[in-house]
Amino acid sequence: MGCTQTNSGRGFTLIELLVSLALGMLVIGTAVKLFSQGMAATFVVSQRAEMQQDLRSASNLLLKDISLAGAGMPAGQTVALPAGGAAPLYGCDQVGNCIPGGGIAYPCTTNVGPCFPTLYGIIPGWRLGIAVPGNPTRSDVITVVYADTVFALNCYGVTFPGGGAVNPVTFTAPAPVPPTCVLPPGLVAPQAVDDPVVGLQAGDLVLFQNTPAGQAIAEVSNAAGGGPTYTVNFLNGDPLQLNQTAAASGDLVQIVGGANTTATRIFVISYYLKLLPDPLGVGPGIPVLMRQVNGHTPVPVAENVVNLQFTYDTYDAAGNLLNAVGNAGWPGTSLNLIRKVNLVHLTIRGQVAGAGSSMMITKGYQSFDFQTSISARNLSYQNRYF
Repeated sequence: MGCTQTNSGRGFTLIELLVSLALGMLVIGTAVKLFSQGMAATFVVSQRAEMQQDLRSASNLLLKDISLAGAGMPAGQTVALPAGGAAPLYGCDQVGNCIPGGGIAYPCTTNVGPCFPTLYGIIPGWRLGIAVPGNPTRSDVITVVYADTVFALNCYGVTFPGGGAVNPVTFTAPAPVPPTCVLPPGLVAPQAVDDPVVGLQAGDLVLFQNTPAGQAIAEVSNAAGGGPTYTVNFLNGDPLQLNQTAAASGDLVQIVGGANTTATRIFVISYYLKLLPDPLGVGPGIPVLMRQVNGHTPVPVAENVVNLQFTYDTYDAAGNLLNAVGNAGWPGTSLNLIRKVNLVHLTIRGQVAGAGSSMMITKGYQSFDFQTSISARNLSYQNRYF
């Protein structure tokens, strides 16, 4: 009896193929889903880390400047500015670019009658900033003032041309260096006035002091070198309107006749928000925290900062404590009575909404809000003991 051998050429059935495809698609879909969620989570984490780093850098710079407010300034921290002419401004650079809305006028020492613009160690700018799209509340501007302790300009002798003329002012290097000249560590002589790193540049502000003749602040127009004698011009028509030789008071012309005049560079530093154009041309722009020093070009500190608000702890004219006041009690009290600056909101958001994933798409922008308080130690102690 013979054996019959049969060979089957039959493959997978249609049902088996469909089941295999379904299982394969399920496995691939799960892998793709896990991969996309992992990428989205990575984006979220990296974006939050970037926001935290930007916020930390911005807050450190801001807090350092506020804590130095009033340092090295005359006792009382107030300096009279030109009065009787154009209002002196802050927040403008050498080519006329100003804080959004234009340069800001300095506060006046009197509430009634003529205005006498005055420089203070801290100048609040409550609601003087922009309103970032999506936020109905206008942001704040804050300005702090302190003396430069790196550039030893105060070691130089100062000479005016005389006869009521202001320009050019001559700075002469001392030889030898007098004992009253305090130099930064490592230096045996003051830096050159035209030093490219720390020397005077157009837009710098110089505080001139003379005991019998008073004080005045002027903006550098240009400086010429050569050494040991340097000429610096403070010309009328400067963008900050500080050089007004025709002013009734407060200008450099008021002290040109005095002897023993000293000069110190000061920093008038303003923080504010500005919308910069979006590189992709999308939306109203990118909100950026800006920092402007004297009359120089402002520089960006951090992008995507959407809120900047301050309040101040101070005293009114009767000595009553005012806590968390937005305008520092001004007018009605002296800005020298500010004791603490409260950073109510320094808010930064992510670069894009929804973190680019379905997991976050309905949650809008990621954001961090930083809050703290800074003691205005130079204002507090000087005004308490002088």
